[in-house]
Amino acid sequence: MPTHAQGDSIKLLTFNLWGLKYVSKQRRERIVAFARKLRSQPDYDVVALQEIWTDEDWKSIVDLCQEVYPYTRRYSSGILTGPGLAILSKVPIRRTFLYRFPVNGTPTAFYRGDWYVGKSVAVTLLEPPYEGASPVALLNSHMHAPYALTGSSAYACVRACQAWDIASVAQTYSEAGYAVILVGDLNSRPGSLPYRIMQSEAGLTDSWEEIHGPTDSDKLRQMSPEDQIKLGGATCDSTLNTWRADRGPDEACRLDYALIDNTRLRALDASVQFTEKIPGIGSYSDHFAYSATFEVLATSNMLPSRPPKSERLQLYQELTDLVAEYLASRNSWQSRLLLWHFWVSAFVFIAFLAVIVVVSFLAPWASILFLFFGGLVLATGLLSGQIGFLFCRSERRAMTEIILQVADAARLLQDS
Repeated sequence: MPTHAQGDSIKLLTFNLWGLKYVSKQRRERIVAFARKLRSQPDYDVVALQEIWTDEDWKSIVDLCQEVYPYTRRYSSGILTGPGLAILSKVPIRRTFLYRFPVNGTPTAFYRGDWYVGKSVAVTLLEPPYEGASPVALLNSHMHAPYALTGSSAYACVRACQAWDIASVAQTYSEAGYAVILVGDLNSRPGSLPYRIMQSEAGLTDSWEEIHGPTDSDKLRQMSPEDQIKLGGATCDSTLNTWRADRGPDEACRLDYALIDNTRLRALDASVQFTEKIPGIGSYSDHFAYSATFEVLATSNMLPSRPPKSERLQLYQELTDLVAEYLASRNSWQSRLLLWHFWVSAFVFIAFLAVIVVVSFLAPWASILFLFFGGLVLATGLLSGQIGFLFCRSERRAMTEIILQVADAARLLQDS
């Protein structure tokens, strides 16, 4: 049986393995190569993975690594697939829990798929590394992707709502005495609203910045690709990644994190890993991995520090304004458009029925075509009606709930 965390420290790896079936290039070869390297160089105590979406890939990882990582868990809940979140651990797992985000994109963006996989935060409670140490709550998440820097395709409001939910989950475990570590592909750059929400509301600090200092986005863009990784912690869109070599040198960014409760954890080291290439294939993923080592401190009743009251209230207002603007524009517009499509489709189908009666006397074969196309129009209209009536209302209520929660937090803060 392999030993876990040496002494009072835990070494962690988080990695988005780009495991989209039929889409990700050389997926099987890359994931098997990753598992083999993990087995041959078992440097990590805990490995958190994202984008493990096929049973075949997960079985390969478990089969190859089971002698080194006896404790494993892949999270399942989703619509068409699970959220792609998984964990390998030398540290015994006490309990697991999955929280699916109520706000998670839209089913009309089927070509993107975020809504269908059920983006979530997976909670894994680990045994303390030594007697008297704080128990560890590992939160692994893969937030909704941005498909543009600005505009509706940026899904900024969606990720801000998800960040609020993550912060609430993290705060709950922190108040229960757990040493919280939030890891994963959070699809949010340092300094963005979701990033600030997770830091402010959960009281989490960025382990990379604990070791390397604050992130300067302007300096990062001016660095060489090598320094962007070594000094800036860039895990995504690096030109040194074979699957992202067509990106501009200034597009490299840091999206993969380990945010920690620094009252119960102390960051000892932080680095970008798996930057080398698999011979004959290329990079291990379209992301690089992120590794951090933490000292787990003794059990403490201290709570993570929060920013000043004025800064938190300003953050609340920024989040409320963003959600309110989304509801007033995109949600309402999308709902009206989908319901309009439903009513037009129903009218067209009824009109086709009259046409079919007339045509059946003149050209019976043509009535079959009208019936087919009329049925197709009605089917798409019914689908739009369901999405407009059910999904848009559900999204509106979920976002309204976020606004109410933020208002509660603001009221409590003002009264304190």
